Amino acid sequence: MSDEIRIVAFDVDGTLIHHRDHQTVWQLLNTRWLASPELSHDRFAAYREGRITYAEWVDLDIGDWVVRGVLRDDIEAVINTELAAAPGAEETVAELHRRGYRVVVVSGTLNLTIELLLPDSVFHEVFTNKIWFHPDGRIRGWKATPFDVAGKAVALKSLSRALGLTEANVAFVGDGWNDITALSCAGLGIAFNAKEDEVRNAAQVVLDDGPLTQLLELLPGVRS
Repeated sequence: MSDEIRIVAFDVDGTLIHHRDHQTVWQLLNTRWLASPELSHDRFAAYREGRITYAEWVDLDIGDWVVRGVLRDDIEAVINTELAAAPGAEETVAELHRRGYRVVVVSGTLNLTIELLLPDSVFHEVFTNKIWFHPDGRIRGWKATPFDVAGKAVALKSLSRALGLTEANVAFVGDGWNDITALSCAGLGIAFNAKEDEVRNAAQVVLDDGPLTQLLELLPGVRS
């Protein structure tokens, strides 16, 4: 199976990026700048129940950050204080490049998270939520990714077809509920430190309790 892999796609929060209590950047930022935990929970439920779209969910949250006057420095402080690159993440990405894989990100994180915590890691494509700032640090605008949750599988299919491949040629590495469709459709679905059985069951391989470099044992290199 691994002989057919040409693209390695990563989720970010919980996969390339680590938090001691397994929270995502979105959860950390909302904890600080939404009016209440109940509001965050209600919006998540509204999305899961189909009452709002993913883009509307993102708009509501970041819109509240704007109202509260959140600045780029504020967001950077949370990311730099609360999150870190997962053990082995930078080494794994660099080695996958060396072995000839196309390395991409398909995640519901913020682009700023990758820029701050993996500044030396190079990705061929990056699909995330994006946020921009005015020179004085105020939030200028944002754009929700179309490729989270079910959209992650869409991204894998689109990426592979653009290269004359199929999703059978893609390995996807993720840990959360929003990775399930991607894990299921990828030629090699890898659950990394996943806490939910539904996520683990969607993958062909489950990796627990170790650095991300474990992944390299599964991906020896692209065949010429």
